[in-house]
Amino acid sequence: MTARRHGLFRQRRTAGFSQEGLARLLQVDRTTIARWERGDTDPQPAVRARLAEALDLPIDQLDALLADEPTNLALDSAESGGTVASGETDGGDLVDRRAFTINTALAGLGIATPLRDWITSSQVPQHLSMEHMQQVSETILAFRRADAAIGGDSLCDVAIAMYRRLARWERETSYSRQVGEALQDCLGDLEAQTGWLALDAERHDESRHYLHAAFVRARLRDDPRLEVRALQQLSMLLRETDPQEASRYAEAAQRIAAPWATPRLKALLHLRSTLAHAQAGDASGFGRELVNARIQFDRGLHEDDPDYIGFVTIHEVNATEGLSHLALDRPDRAASSFIGRLERPDPVFKRNEYLGKLNMATALYQQGDHSGSGSIALNVLPAVTSLKSRRTRKRLASLRADLGRTALHVPAARDFVEAYDAAKVA
Repeated sequence: MTARRHGLFRQRRTAGFSQEGLARLLQVDRTTIARWERGDTDPQPAVRARLAEALDLPIDQLDALLADEPTNLALDSAESGGTVASGETDGGDLVDRRAFTINTALAGLGIATPLRDWITSSQVPQHLSMEHMQQVSETILAFRRADAAIGGDSLCDVAIAMYRRLARWERETSYSRQVGEALQDCLGDLEAQTGWLALDAERHDESRHYLHAAFVRARLRDDPRLEVRALQQLSMLLRETDPQEASRYAEAAQRIAAPWATPRLKALLHLRSTLAHAQAGDASGFGRELVNARIQFDRGLHEDDPDYIGFVTIHEVNATEGLSHLALDRPDRAASSFIGRLERPDPVFKRNEYLGKLNMATALYQQGDHSGSGSIALNVLPAVTSLKSRRTRKRLASLRADLGRTALHVPAARDFVEAYDAAKVA
Protein backbone atom coordinates (compact mmCIF):
# COMPACT_ATOMS: atom_id res chain seq x y z
CA MET A 1 0.00 0.00 0.00
CA THR A 2 1.27 3.49 -0.82
CA ALA A 3 2.32 5.46 2.25
CA ARG A 4 0.12 8.37 3.29
CA ARG A 5 1.55 11.81 2.57
CA HIS A 6 1.35 13.09 6.13
CA GLY A 7 3.21 16.31 5.32
CA LEU A 8 0.79 17.26 2.55
CA PHE A 9 -2.16 16.49 4.82
CA ARG A 10 -0.75 18.62 7.65
CA GLN A 11 0.12 21.54 5.38
CA ARG A 12 -3.42 21.58 3.99
CA ARG A 13 -4.77 21.73 7.53
CA THR A 14 -2.24 24.40 8.51
CA ALA A 15 -3.34 26.50 5.52
CA GLY A 16 -6.91 26.30 6.83
CA PHE A 17 -8.45 24.11 4.12
CA SER A 18 -10.72 21.13 4.31
CA GLN A 19 -10.42 18.71 1.41
CA GLU A 20 -13.64 20.15 0.02
CA GLY A 21 -12.47 23.74 0.39
CA LEU A 22 -9.14 23.10 -1.32
CA ALA A 23 -10.89 21.17 -4.08
CA ARG A 24 -13.23 24.10 -4.74
CA LEU A 25 -10.33 26.53 -4.91
CA LEU A 26 -8.42 24.33 -7.38
CA GLN A 27 -11.57 23.35 -9.29
CA VAL A 28 -11.01 19.62 -8.84
CA ASP A 29 -13.04 16.89 -7.15
CA ARG A 30 -12.62 16.27 -3.40
CA THR A 31 -11.57 12.70 -4.13
CA THR A 32 -8.67 14.09 -6.17
CA ILE A 33 -7.32 15.81 -3.04
CA ALA A 34 -7.79 12.58 -1.09
CA ARG A 35 -5.85 10.60 -3.70
CA TRP A 36 -3.00 13.10 -3.57
CA GLU A 37 -2.79 12.81 0.21
CA ARG A 38 -2.87 9.01 0.05
CA GLY A 39 -0.07 9.06 -2.51
CA ASP A 40 -2.20 7.32 -5.14
CA THR A 41 -1.76 10.10 -7.72
CA ASP A 42 0.22 13.31 -8.24
CA PRO A 43 -1.12 16.74 -9.20
CA GLN A 44 -0.74 17.52 -12.89
CA PRO A 45 1.86 20.22 -13.72
CA ALA A 46 -0.87 22.74 -14.59
CA VAL A 47 -2.40 22.32 -11.12
CA ARG A 48 0.81 22.02 -9.13
CA ALA A 49 1.68 25.72 -9.19
CA ARG A 50 -1.83 26.65 -8.00
CA LEU A 51 -1.64 24.02 -5.25
CA ALA A 52 1.70 25.42 -4.05
CA GLU A 53 0.22 28.93 -3.97
CA ALA A 54 -2.86 27.74 -2.05
CA LEU A 55 -0.68 26.01 0.54
CA ASP A 56 1.71 29.00 0.69
CA LEU A 57 4.68 26.87 -0.33
CA PRO A 58 7.56 27.21 -2.78
CA ILE A 59 7.31 24.66 -5.59
CA ASP A 60 10.36 22.73 -4.38
CA GLN A 61 8.86 22.28 -0.91
CA LEU A 62 5.60 21.06 -2.44
CA ASP A 63 7.59 18.60 -4.54
CA ALA A 64 9.26 17.34 -1.36
CA LEU A 65 5.87 16.85 0.27
CA LEU A 66 4.63 14.92 -2.74
CA ALA A 67 7.74 12.78 -2.56
CA ASP A 68 7.02 12.35 1.17
CA GLU A 69 10.43 13.80 2.02
CA PRO A 70 11.26 15.81 5.17
CA THR A 71 10.69 19.53 4.50
CA ASN A 72 11.44 22.84 6.17
CA LEU A 73 7.83 23.74 6.88
CA ALA A 74 7.97 24.32 10.60
CA LEU A 75 8.69 28.04 10.51
CA ASP A 76 6.05 28.60 7.84
CA SER A 77 3.49 26.67 9.92
CA ALA A 78 4.22 28.85 12.92
CA GLU A 79 3.86 31.99 10.80
CA SER A 80 0.44 30.98 9.50
CA GLY A 81 -0.84 30.19 12.97
CA GLY A 82 -0.54 26.42 12.63
CA THR A 83 0.90 24.10 15.23
CA VAL A 84 2.79 20.84 15.02
CA ALA A 85 1.92 18.14 17.49
CA SER A 86 4.81 16.88 19.55
CA GLY A 87 4.38 13.32 18.31
CA GLU A 88 4.73 14.21 14.62
CA THR A 89 7.94 13.82 12.71
CA ASP A 90 8.36 17.48 11.70
CA GLY A 91 7.83 18.92 15.15
CA GLY A 92 9.86 20.97 17.62
CA ASP A 93 13.31 19.79 16.59
CA LEU A 94 12.73 20.95 13.03
CA VAL A 95 11.41 24.29 14.25
CA ASP A 96 14.65 24.75 16.17
CA ARG A 97 16.82 23.63 13.25
CA ARG A 98 14.99 25.88 10.81
CA ALA A 99 15.31 28.88 13.11
CA PHE A 100 18.99 28.07 13.72
CA THR A 101 19.70 27.82 9.97
CA ILE A 102 18.07 31.15 9.21
CA ASN A 103 19.68 32.80 12.21
CA THR A 104 23.10 31.56 11.10
CA ALA A 105 22.57 32.82 7.56
CA LEU A 106 21.50 36.24 8.81
CA ALA A 107 24.45 36.40 11.18
CA GLY A 108 26.72 35.69 8.22
CA LEU A 109 25.24 38.75 6.52
CA GLY A 110 26.07 40.87 9.55
CA ILE A 111 22.44 41.29 10.62
CA ALA A 112 21.99 42.40 14.23
CA THR A 113 20.63 39.98 16.81
CA PRO A 114 17.27 41.74 17.45
CA LEU A 115 16.20 41.48 13.83
CA ARG A 116 17.40 37.89 13.57
CA ASP A 117 15.29 37.04 16.58
CA TRP A 118 12.21 38.75 15.14
CA ILE A 119 12.52 36.85 11.88
CA THR A 120 12.93 33.42 13.47
CA SER A 121 10.56 33.86 16.42
CA SER A 122 6.94 32.72 16.23
CA GLN A 123 6.02 35.94 18.08
CA VAL A 124 5.54 39.37 16.52
CA PRO A 125 6.43 42.77 17.96
CA GLN A 126 3.50 44.51 19.60
CA HIS A 127 4.30 47.79 17.88
CA LEU A 128 6.49 48.58 14.87
CA SER A 129 8.73 51.62 14.75
CA MET A 130 10.85 53.27 12.07
CA GLU A 131 13.84 51.59 13.70
CA HIS A 132 12.36 48.21 12.72
CA MET A 133 11.94 49.42 9.14
CA GLN A 134 15.48 50.76 9.01
CA GLN A 135 16.84 47.40 10.11
CA VAL A 136 14.71 45.59 7.52
CA SER A 137 16.03 47.92 4.79
CA GLU A 138 19.60 47.25 5.89
CA THR A 139 18.93 43.52 5.73
CA ILE A 140 17.67 43.77 2.15
CA LEU A 141 20.81 45.72 1.23
CA ALA A 142 22.85 42.93 2.84
CA PHE A 143 20.99 40.43 0.63
CA ARG A 144 22.02 42.43 -2.43
CA ARG A 145 25.66 42.56 -1.39
CA ALA A 146 25.80 38.85 -0.62
CA ASP A 147 24.04 37.96 -3.87
CA ALA A 148 26.60 39.95 -5.86
CA ALA A 149 29.41 38.03 -4.17
CA ILE A 150 28.12 34.45 -3.93
CA GLY A 151 24.72 34.16 -5.65
CA GLY A 152 21.13 33.67 -4.60
CA ASP A 153 20.82 29.97 -3.69
CA SER A 154 21.61 30.23 0.01
CA LEU A 155 19.75 33.53 0.38
CA CYS A 156 16.48 32.66 -1.30
CA ASP A 157 14.86 30.69 1.52
CA VAL A 158 16.02 33.24 4.09
CA ALA A 159 14.47 36.07 2.06
CA ILE A 160 11.22 34.12 1.73
CA ALA A 161 11.11 33.52 5.48
CA MET A 162 11.77 37.20 6.11
CA TYR A 163 9.07 38.21 3.64
CA ARG A 164 6.48 35.98 5.28
CA ARG A 165 7.38 37.36 8.68
CA LEU A 166 7.12 40.91 7.38
CA ALA A 167 3.71 40.12 5.88
CA ARG A 168 2.65 38.83 9.29
CA TRP A 169 3.82 42.07 10.88
CA GLU A 170 1.64 43.91 8.38
CA ARG A 171 -1.42 41.90 9.43
CA GLU A 172 -0.96 41.58 13.18
CA THR A 173 1.12 44.47 14.51
CA SER A 174 0.19 48.05 15.28
CA TYR A 175 2.08 50.90 13.63
CA SER A 176 1.72 54.54 12.70
CA ARG A 177 0.80 55.72 9.22
CA GLN A 178 4.40 56.73 8.56
CA VAL A 179 5.68 53.32 9.61
CA GLY A 180 2.94 51.69 7.53
CA GLU A 181 4.19 53.47 4.41
CA ALA A 182 7.74 52.39 5.18
CA LEU A 183 6.51 48.83 5.73
CA GLN A 184 4.86 48.83 2.29
CA ASP A 185 8.13 50.08 0.78
CA CYS A 186 10.03 47.27 2.50
CA LEU A 187 7.53 44.63 1.37
CA GLY A 188 7.82 45.78 -2.25
CA ASP A 189 11.61 45.94 -2.06
CA LEU A 190 11.73 42.47 -0.54
CA GLU A 191 9.33 41.03 -3.14
CA ALA A 192 11.54 42.32 -5.93
CA GLN A 193 14.73 41.15 -4.21
CA THR A 194 13.31 37.70 -3.47
CA GLY A 195 12.17 37.43 -7.08
CA TRP A 196 15.73 38.09 -8.20
CA LEU A 197 17.27 35.64 -5.71
CA ALA A 198 14.85 32.93 -6.87
CA LEU A 199 15.80 33.65 -10.48
CA ASP A 200 19.49 33.19 -9.70
CA ALA A 201 18.63 29.98 -7.85
CA GLU A 202 16.79 28.71 -10.97
CA ARG A 203 13.50 28.65 -9.03
CA HIS A 204 11.55 30.32 -11.79
CA ASP A 205 8.02 29.68 -10.54
CA GLU A 206 8.85 31.33 -7.24
CA SER A 207 10.63 34.17 -9.01
CA ARG A 208 7.54 34.82 -11.11
CA HIS A 209 5.34 34.68 -7.99
CA TYR A 210 7.29 37.32 -6.08
CA LEU A 211 7.83 39.59 -9.08
CA HIS A 212 4.11 39.51 -9.87
CA ALA A 213 3.42 40.35 -6.22
CA ALA A 214 5.77 43.35 -6.51
CA PHE A 215 4.04 44.43 -9.72
CA VAL A 216 0.58 44.24 -8.13
CA ARG A 217 1.77 46.13 -5.05
CA ALA A 218 3.24 48.81 -7.30
CA ARG A 219 -0.03 49.20 -9.17
CA LEU A 220 -2.11 49.36 -5.98
CA ARG A 221 0.20 51.97 -4.46
CA ASP A 222 0.77 53.90 -7.69
CA ASP A 223 4.50 53.28 -7.35
CA PRO A 224 6.05 53.46 -10.85
CA ARG A 225 9.58 52.84 -9.58
CA LEU A 226 8.67 49.47 -8.10
CA GLU A 227 6.61 48.67 -11.20
CA VAL A 228 9.58 49.34 -13.47
CA ARG A 229 11.85 47.24 -11.27
CA ALA A 230 9.45 44.28 -11.39
CA LEU A 231 8.93 44.60 -15.16
CA GLN A 232 12.64 44.65 -16.01
CA GLN A 233 13.26 41.58 -13.82
CA LEU A 234 10.32 39.76 -15.42
CA SER A 235 11.89 40.57 -18.78
CA MET A 236 15.10 38.86 -17.70
CA LEU A 237 13.17 35.89 -16.30
CA LEU A 238 11.36 35.33 -19.62
CA ARG A 239 14.09 36.17 -22.10
CA GLU A 240 14.94 32.55 -23.00
CA THR A 241 11.51 30.93 -22.76
CA ASP A 242 9.40 33.75 -24.23
CA PRO A 243 11.60 36.49 -25.73
CA GLN A 244 8.66 38.29 -27.34
CA GLU A 245 6.97 38.68 -23.97
CA ALA A 246 10.31 39.64 -22.41
CA SER A 247 10.62 42.41 -24.99
CA ARG A 248 7.13 43.69 -24.19
CA TYR A 249 7.93 43.83 -20.49
CA ALA A 250 11.14 45.76 -21.16
CA GLU A 251 9.42 48.22 -23.48
CA ALA A 252 6.59 48.76 -20.98
CA ALA A 253 9.22 49.55 -18.34
CA GLN A 254 10.82 52.05 -20.68
CA ARG A 255 7.52 53.85 -21.29
CA ILE A 256 6.71 54.08 -17.58
CA ALA A 257 10.21 55.23 -16.64
CA ALA A 258 10.69 57.74 -19.47
CA PRO A 259 9.63 60.88 -17.52
CA TRP A 260 11.76 60.31 -14.43
CA ALA A 261 14.38 57.56 -14.80
CA THR A 262 18.07 58.34 -14.46
CA PRO A 263 20.34 57.62 -17.45
CA ARG A 264 21.83 54.54 -15.78
CA LEU A 265 18.36 53.07 -15.13
CA LYS A 266 17.36 53.81 -18.72
CA ALA A 267 20.53 52.03 -19.83
CA LEU A 268 19.47 48.93 -17.88
CA LEU A 269 16.01 48.94 -19.44
CA HIS A 270 17.51 49.20 -22.93
CA LEU A 271 19.90 46.35 -22.09
CA ARG A 272 16.96 44.15 -21.07
CA SER A 273 15.32 44.97 -24.41
CA THR A 274 18.61 44.39 -26.27
CA LEU A 275 18.89 40.79 -25.16
CA ALA A 276 15.18 40.07 -25.57
CA HIS A 277 15.34 41.19 -29.21
CA ALA A 278 18.44 39.06 -29.77
CA GLN A 279 16.82 35.99 -28.21
CA ALA A 280 13.88 36.52 -30.58
CA GLY A 281 16.28 36.63 -33.55
CA ASP A 282 15.62 40.33 -34.19
CA ALA A 283 19.06 41.65 -35.13
CA SER A 284 17.72 45.08 -36.06
CA GLY A 285 15.96 45.55 -32.72
CA PHE A 286 19.05 44.28 -30.92
CA GLY A 287 21.29 46.85 -32.62
CA ARG A 288 18.90 49.73 -32.01
CA GLU A 289 18.47 48.96 -28.32
CA LEU A 290 22.19 48.42 -27.75
CA VAL A 291 22.96 51.85 -29.22
CA ASN A 292 20.34 53.41 -26.95
CA ALA A 293 21.78 51.59 -23.95
CA ARG A 294 25.28 52.86 -24.64
CA ILE A 295 24.04 56.43 -25.15
CA GLN A 296 22.32 56.40 -21.77
CA PHE A 297 25.22 54.63 -20.07
CA ASP A 298 27.70 57.24 -21.31
CA ARG A 299 25.68 59.96 -19.58
CA GLY A 300 27.08 58.67 -16.31
CA LEU A 301 25.91 58.10 -12.77
CA HIS A 302 23.29 60.16 -10.97
CA GLU A 303 22.61 60.74 -7.30
CA ASP A 304 19.07 59.37 -7.79
CA ASP A 305 20.22 56.03 -9.21
CA PRO A 306 18.38 53.26 -7.31
CA ASP A 307 20.54 51.00 -5.16
CA TYR A 308 19.66 47.83 -7.05
CA ILE A 309 21.29 48.95 -10.33
CA GLY A 310 24.83 49.13 -8.96
CA PHE A 311 25.76 46.18 -11.21
CA VAL A 312 25.10 48.26 -14.35
CA THR A 313 28.71 48.98 -15.25
CA ILE A 314 30.55 48.84 -18.57
CA HIS A 315 31.06 45.13 -17.82
CA GLU A 316 27.30 44.59 -17.84
CA VAL A 317 26.97 46.44 -21.14
CA ASN A 318 29.69 44.29 -22.72
CA ALA A 319 28.20 41.11 -21.26
CA THR A 320 24.75 41.89 -22.68
CA GLU A 321 26.26 42.63 -26.08
CA GLY A 322 28.17 39.33 -25.99
CA LEU A 323 25.17 37.26 -24.91
CA SER A 324 23.12 38.89 -27.65
CA HIS A 325 25.71 37.93 -30.27
CA LEU A 326 25.63 34.36 -28.97
CA ALA A 327 21.84 34.33 -29.28
CA LEU A 328 22.21 35.59 -32.87
CA ASP A 329 24.77 32.85 -33.63
CA ARG A 330 27.75 35.22 -33.90
CA PRO A 331 30.29 33.61 -31.54
CA ASP A 332 33.26 35.53 -32.96
CA ARG A 333 31.65 38.88 -32.20
CA ALA A 334 30.47 37.56 -28.85
CA ALA A 335 34.04 36.67 -27.88
CA SER A 336 35.19 40.21 -28.69
CA SER A 337 32.48 41.63 -26.44
CA PHE A 338 33.31 39.24 -23.60
CA ILE A 339 36.97 40.25 -23.71
CA GLY A 340 35.84 43.71 -22.65
CA ARG A 341 33.73 42.09 -19.94
CA LEU A 342 36.78 40.32 -18.48
CA GLU A 343 39.11 43.33 -18.32
CA ARG A 344 39.53 44.78 -14.81
CA PRO A 345 36.57 42.97 -13.22
CA ASP A 346 34.71 44.68 -10.39
CA PRO A 347 35.62 42.86 -7.15
CA VAL A 348 32.13 43.49 -5.73
CA PHE A 349 30.31 41.46 -8.38
CA LYS A 350 32.21 38.17 -8.22
CA ARG A 351 29.32 36.03 -9.46
CA ASN A 352 29.03 38.17 -12.60
CA GLU A 353 32.80 37.95 -13.13
CA TYR A 354 32.64 34.15 -13.20
CA LEU A 355 29.58 34.20 -15.42
CA GLY A 356 31.55 36.38 -17.83
CA LYS A 357 34.36 33.83 -18.00
CA LEU A 358 31.90 31.00 -18.65
CA ASN A 359 30.31 33.07 -21.40
CA MET A 360 33.72 33.58 -22.95
CA ALA A 361 34.38 29.84 -22.81
CA THR A 362 31.02 29.22 -24.50
CA ALA A 363 31.83 31.68 -27.28
CA LEU A 364 35.21 30.03 -27.89
CA TYR A 365 33.59 26.60 -28.00
CA GLN A 366 31.08 27.77 -30.59
CA GLN A 367 33.94 29.27 -32.61
CA GLY A 368 35.61 25.87 -32.64
CA ASP A 369 38.39 26.76 -30.19
CA HIS A 370 37.72 23.81 -27.88
CA SER A 371 41.16 23.99 -26.30
CA GLY A 372 40.75 27.65 -25.31
CA SER A 373 37.25 26.96 -24.05
CA GLY A 374 38.43 24.06 -21.91
CA SER A 375 41.30 26.08 -20.44
CA ILE A 376 39.01 28.92 -19.34
CA ALA A 377 36.40 26.50 -17.98
CA LEU A 378 39.04 24.62 -15.98
CA ASN A 379 40.47 27.86 -14.61
CA VAL A 380 37.08 29.10 -13.36
CA LEU A 381 35.83 25.71 -12.10
CA PRO A 382 36.95 26.08 -8.43
CA ALA A 383 35.40 29.54 -8.16
CA VAL A 384 32.09 28.50 -9.69
CA THR A 385 31.77 25.42 -7.49
CA SER A 386 32.19 27.67 -4.45
CA LEU A 387 29.35 29.94 -5.55
CA LYS A 388 25.76 29.61 -4.37
CA SER A 389 24.31 30.40 -7.78
CA ARG A 390 22.49 27.61 -9.56
CA ARG A 391 22.19 29.83 -12.64
CA THR A 392 25.99 30.00 -12.88
CA ARG A 393 26.44 26.28 -12.20
CA LYS A 394 23.89 25.54 -14.91
CA ARG A 395 26.06 27.47 -17.38
CA LEU A 396 29.06 25.44 -16.22
CA ALA A 397 27.12 22.18 -16.69
CA SER A 398 26.25 23.22 -20.23
CA LEU A 399 29.95 23.66 -20.96
CA ARG A 400 30.63 20.23 -19.48
CA ALA A 401 28.13 18.73 -21.90
CA ASP A 402 29.65 20.59 -24.87
CA LEU A 403 33.30 19.92 -24.08
CA GLY A 404 32.52 16.30 -23.25
CA ARG A 405 31.96 15.77 -26.97
CA THR A 406 35.57 16.71 -27.77
CA ALA A 407 37.34 15.45 -24.64
CA LEU A 408 38.81 12.40 -26.38
CA HIS A 409 40.70 14.55 -28.85
CA VAL A 410 41.36 17.83 -27.00
CA PRO A 411 43.54 17.62 -23.86
CA ALA A 412 42.30 20.91 -22.37
CA ALA A 413 38.70 19.79 -22.79
CA ARG A 414 39.52 16.43 -21.23
CA ASP A 415 41.22 18.09 -18.25
CA PHE A 416 38.15 20.21 -17.60
CA VAL A 417 35.70 17.33 -17.97
CA GLU A 418 37.70 15.15 -15.58
CA ALA A 419 38.02 17.95 -13.03
CA TYR A 420 34.32 18.77 -13.31
CA ASP A 421 33.29 15.15 -12.78
CA ALA A 422 35.70 14.77 -9.86
CA ALA A 423 34.31 17.92 -8.22
CA LYS A 424 30.77 16.45 -8.39
CA VAL A 425 29.26 19.86 -9.12
CA ALA A 426 25.65 19.95 -7.90
